[in-house]
Amino acid sequence: MKILIIAGTGSGCALETATVMAEELTRLGHEVHVKNAKDSPSPEGYGAVFAGSGVRAGKWHKSLRSWMKQHAPALRGQPLAVRNPEKHTKEILAISDGVLRQLDLTPVSTGLFPGWFFAERFGVMERLILKLMKTPRGDFRDLDAIRTWTRETAGKLTPG
Repeated sequence: MKILIIAGTGSGCALETATVMAEELTRLGHEVHVKNAKDSPSPEGYGAVFAGSGVRAGKWHKSLRSWMKQHAPALRGQPLAVRNPEKHTKEILAISDGVLRQLDLTPVSTGLFPGWFFAERFGVMERLILKLMKTPRGDFRDLDAIRTWTRETAGKLTPG
């Protein structure tokens, strides 16, 4: 199956995580394309879409929100999986569920995984806010859990 993995990212974490997912899906025999949502690739021609984003100020990245809104009609006709950051799980699910509900999209699976914080990958304002919040520095991704979720989700993908 041809699969699009779309990432809304500011620091690059969602895109790097998408690459880990792509490697796993490729091992399973899928043709996978990883794209940044800000480049606005079309989901047409794909059998499934995995979408993931970091969260800033209580929202998914604008690029992913805009992309999903623009392509919602096409996404309704194909399997969709959604990946979110893990921190504050209830709040994060409310954010993604709100976007999905507004667009009448139902994912086959939702994954929750922590990301990273490397100050140099964020803008000045974000760094200041994260410093004030005493955000710990480091890569908190559990790559094995991401790979497992990706494999399990691939087993749920059936077109339209």
